[in-house]
Amino acid sequence: MDKISLRVLTGDGAVFEQTVESIRVPTIFGSVGILAGHAEMLCAVEAGLLRCRWSEGSAQIRVGDGVLNVDHDQVTLLVSQAEVLEG
Repeated sequence: MDKISLRVLTGDGAVFEQTVESIRVPTIFGSVGILAGHAEMLCAVEAGLLRCRWSEGSAQIRVGDGVLNVDHDQVTLLVSQAEVLEG
């Protein structure tokens, strides 16, 4: 499966950086799924739970409001706060 480079950033720096296969992001329009090859996109992120998966595992990240940018399999979230959840 193709890969996506995911970076979750706050004003304090990088909170999460991982190559993943799928991402689900809470936006102001509802939850958006992102796979490799997704169209370029810029949209507002709503506070909530980001989920991502890759072949060796998965992660959940509680994010605050912010902005999502998708550009050629590079996904960057700039959010007010972020916390990687255990389990």
